[in-house]
Amino acid sequence: MSPDYYLLTLILAGAAFFFLYSYLALTIRGDWQAEPKLIFNSPDETANYFFSDLMARESKLQYFDPANLAAAPLISPRSMRVIDVQTVPAGFIGLPLIYGLLAKILSSAAIPFFTPALAVIGVIFFYFVVKELFGRQTGFLSAGLLLIFPGFWYYAIKGLMPNVAFVVLLIMAGCFFARLLNHKKLVNYLLFGFVLGLALMIRTSEIVWIGFVIISLTAFHYRKIKFNYLVLSVLLFFLVFSPIFFFNQQIYGSPLSYGYSLNLELAGKNVINQGLTLAEKIILPFGFHPRLAWKNLFDYTYGIFPLWTLLFLASFVTFIRGFLKYPGKFKAFYLILFLLTAAYVVIYYGSWQFHDNPDPNAVTIGTSYIRYWLPLYIFVLPLLARALIFWLKNLPRIKTVVLVYFFAVLSLTSYQTVFWGPEEGVLKVKENINGYQQIASQVFSLVPEKSVIIAGTMDKVFFPARSVIIALNYPQDYVKIKQLLYQGYAVYYFYFSRTPAELAEFNQRYFQSYGLRVESSLIDFEEQSLYPVVATVDS
Repeated sequence: MSPDYYLLTLILAGAAFFFLYSYLALTIRGDWQAEPKLIFNSPDETANYFFSDLMARESKLQYFDPANLAAAPLISPRSMRVIDVQTVPAGFIGLPLIYGLLAKILSSAAIPFFTPALAVIGVIFFYFVVKELFGRQTGFLSAGLLLIFPGFWYYAIKGLMPNVAFVVLLIMAGCFFARLLNHKKLVNYLLFGFVLGLALMIRTSEIVWIGFVIISLTAFHYRKIKFNYLVLSVLLFFLVFSPIFFFNQQIYGSPLSYGYSLNLELAGKNVINQGLTLAEKIILPFGFHPRLAWKNLFDYTYGIFPLWTLLFLASFVTFIRGFLKYPGKFKAFYLILFLLTAAYVVIYYGSWQFHDNPDPNAVTIGTSYIRYWLPLYIFVLPLLARALIFWLKNLPRIKTVVLVYFFAVLSLTSYQTVFWGPEEGVLKVKENINGYQQIASQVFSLVPEKSVIIAGTMDKVFFPARSVIIALNYPQDYVKIKQLLYQGYAVYYFYFSRTPAELAEFNQRYFQSYGLRVESSLIDFEEQSLYPVVATVDS
């Protein structure tokens, strides 16, 4: 049997890209050995690393902060919640559960490298699944395109976000589904159920469209399905997914509860409205806003990836022309399935206005739409690969040269977007983290371990070395600050720097009536300062 040179090439390229995907993990590794240890640029990454490490060390996904005895549920960073004085994840628990179990074997120091390694594995499996459906050459080009696609590249680097791990497991599930259709071995059914269970552990909210796709594929290929094997696959899926029920019960008090709050209280409505409202919350939790979804789709396709978008459109036109010339049931089915699924996912996430960036009008690679729409971007890549083959079929002598040039240009544009993107490019993220390290080191040298910092969006910098509060929003929050002071906690406010006059006005407006005072700053940074909060003598 001759060697698969396409596969060997992808393995070598994947090995090189593993280091590119690990850029942040490698370049700030030295700082991570000191105190503070791991600091991330987003609260989701902070929470996922914290609970992954906690699972590795203590086999649990909740922890107790003694400060919450005096101030529950105030003591918590973003992306976490306090339930009965226990701090728990505010999102899906699949990623920290899986990464925590892996870290038990490989150590917590390996956690930042799990997603870069998975990303490379995903590229190889993408080759396998596309090869199974369309042939080796299409599979090779598709995998190469995935390797350099900017959205995939960026979130492989930001590895404590769950989306690349999710799409890789989804690609693996697709590979085993394609193989079970063509080879009909029990092992393919079992592996399909296993990796699909892992994927939905990480992003349970995707179950609606994934379920639709699987049911549609099963119905279309029912003659190729061995249903006794499929039953075993389903059983294995639920077995793999079952730890989610256990930990949801342990953490949130119900096997079907999870960290996100969707406000599903339906009391007082008639039965029909209850059913409709519940269905809306599950199927379209952000509402139905097609105009907003269309705007977001434009911004996060052509607006941020113009060259890729033009290539996608050109390949789609090429596909439609070929379909009209040589129609077929197989092509029609997959075209309709893709369009329906894409429309749903675009409406599902596009109907919400995410505020990842302080500037709501900014279109950056770090905005949530890109990571939520990763499956759609990726599933279009085989279309582009097949179009490339069609466009170059009459140029056999220069085809290789053209493809090398083509991939070089795409790689450079992707590198520019990923690393040099405004505001949230990887180099800017690295700069932010280095700055956070310096701030944290100086602040921790001034504040005792038994302290609480009201930190706002800087909670990710100080947690978990110090207890943090996001903000004081209600009158009872100020009362809890006084309780913390009476319990012996030092309390600090990390806030925008203020002049003495502004600080006096700030105290009078917010703190004075509660017997509290924000004192002069202990240390000043470029825009923010650290202020002690004390109880006034006459309180």
